[in-house]
Amino acid sequence: MPSQAPTPTALTRAEHGGAAVHLSTAERAVLAEALRRGEDLREELEAKVLGYGRWLLSSVFDDDASAALDGKSQNPVWTELVRRGGGPTLRISRTLLYVAVKIAAFDKRITDQAWRGLDSGRKERLLPLGDAAAVRKAAQHVSRFDLSQAKTREYVTELMAERGKARQVRATPATLGTRARRVTDILGKPAQVRRMAQLLEKLPPKEREAVVGEVKRLREVLGEAIRVMEGR
Repeated sequence: MPSQAPTPTALTRAEHGGAAVHLSTAERAVLAEALRRGEDLREELEAKVLGYGRWLLSSVFDDDASAALDGKSQNPVWTELVRRGGGPTLRISRTLLYVAVKIAAFDKRITDQAWRGLDSGRKERLLPLGDAAAVRKAAQHVSRFDLSQAKTREYVTELMAERGKARQVRATPATLGTRARRVTDILGKPAQVRRMAQLLEKLPPKEREAVVGEVKRLREVLGEAIRVMEGR
């Protein structure tokens, strides 16, 4: 008799937008305070990030939005900042650097209230669209339907797929090694693989076949990558 697939935990359901949790009066009071403090934190962090981006645009790129959005920029100060990002002399990630300056550049280019009214989290998720016209149009959709950050990301992924583009992933040998270890941590443990198999049993046949197909494709891609890296 096959073992019963484990039911999702409460946290897993919450992460995927499950039903609201029933709280007592005291718990609702704590939640309200946590939400208030969380919003205060968001506003403070957003103000710092946006302020830094505006300064970078003005002082590093001479307020030139086109130069700031140039993925092949030769600006020496910017190049050095990117090189130092995440290191001992600049303990913020390169991703944050790019996000801060790109949002500042689009803020300069896009005057549409739909874009300006979005929080920095949703603005960040629109950045992969690349050009101001596409970002402005997508911002109008996100604002109209008040999409969450997760839904905004899904929407952008759909738009890019329609345009025949995939999300660009910045990769270095170091990040490649880190990502490879993450996959190994998941698929290299028999217990983890068995749990994945149990969860797959709960999916409709077509979705299950799609997941297995992607794992098979991963096997092929890894084999080819190893051959290229070893020079064979």
